[in-house]
Amino acid sequence: MNTLNRFLLTHIIWLVVVTTTLFAMMLSTPARADAPVTESTAAINTKPVSSEKTLYERIGGKAVLAVVVSETIDEVINNPKTKRSFADTKISTLKASITNQFCVITGGDCVYEGENMKKSHADLKITTAEFEILVQALRDALNRHVDTREKNELLKLLAPMKRDVVTN
Repeated sequence: MNTLNRFLLTHIIWLVVVTTTLFAMMLSTPARADAPVTESTAAINTKPVSSEKTLYERIGGKAVLAVVVSETIDEVINNPKTKRSFADTKISTLKASITNQFCVITGGDCVYEGENMKKSHADLKITTAEFEILVQALRDALNRHVDTREKNELLKLLAPMKRDVVTN
């Protein structure tokens, strides 16, 4: 994997972790004790057992996820407190990768080919403060485009990634 792809993957993972942290903060509840502490990936089984629509379908599919991701990334790449992490990043590729990751996490049929969160963020030295800024940007974008139930479900799925993204 070339340096650019690794860098992009790292940023995607960072976004996912930030989103996860935001959800955890919103609920003000600790992470589940039985949650795995392994590397975060997008291979989460979110397919419903019943005939209920998937989170992906209830959110509005890939089109809505793409808008949410685009607005979130646009916010953090222009924020002086977070933009350092996106230097030399091909933003369009990053947005597409994160969108696919969110699609997979929510039960869509997309393919996420990025690295795991821990590996992709290992050298970025992401701080808790930076992570929280990203989570707030994601939360704001979700508030504009997604209902509360779906927003909370997505954030809950993303929250465990914080431990793999934040360095401090």
